[in-house]
Amino acid sequence: MNKKNKRVKKEKNLSLTTTKKTYEIDKPFQMVQMAIILKNHIIKNKLYASIAGKNYVMVEGWQFAGGLMGILPRIVEVKEIAPNKWMAKAEIINQKTKEIIGTGFALCSKEEAKKKTFDEYAILSMAQTRAIGKAYRNLIGWVMKLAGYESTPAEEMVKVKQEMVTQSLTEEVTVQIGIGPKVAELKKMLKGTTNEEKITDLKKKTGLILKDFRITESHAIRLIGELLNHTVKQ
Repeated sequence: MNKKNKRVKKEKNLSLTTTKKTYEIDKPFQMVQMAIILKNHIIKNKLYASIAGKNYVMVEGWQFAGGLMGILPRIVEVKEIAPNKWMAKAEIINQKTKEIIGTGFALCSKEEAKKKTFDEYAILSMAQTRAIGKAYRNLIGWVMKLAGYESTPAEEMVKVKQEMVTQSLTEEVTVQIGIGPKVAELKKMLKGTTNEEKITDLKKKTGLILKDFRITESHAIRLIGELLNHTVKQ
């Protein structure tokens, strides 16, 4: 290819880039078209997380949606409000008019279960990521729903997911039901003649603490699995 053809091709590509369609939020039909493109991009690049049977889009997916609409995020404030606890504020800017059309605030702290070992810069970074996601959600959450996803960014759902799992296990342990066959099998695997002695043996072997044996069959199956793993290791 000669230099002239290369220049023509380059100018053509540049023209395509600069004339790319920008979808407008006040035109519903355009939003429907954009939702199809958005969904395909999210699926292709795996920009979503499945939590409790629902799909939540990561911040990169929200940023792609914003790019299609000509709206971009910027961090305008970060502040340490307590030791190892940061707050960030993000704004959404119309790229053409430079108008501020959305805002979002978010926190991140080492007190969170999965952030205890994080360095301070990572905590600060996640606060900013969440603020960007929140700002987009406040503005175009309904567009994400139109694409078939939940209107909450995935980064906001991490703590919720942990709380759901903890609540589920707590309810399962404390529910009072009759003694089933798996619970009886579990008790036979443990040393001791009283429930207290068997619970002590369970803790010794697995590190798990049980208040009593008023538990569900599925929970008993899990505990039996832990005991079997202990036996294999021995």
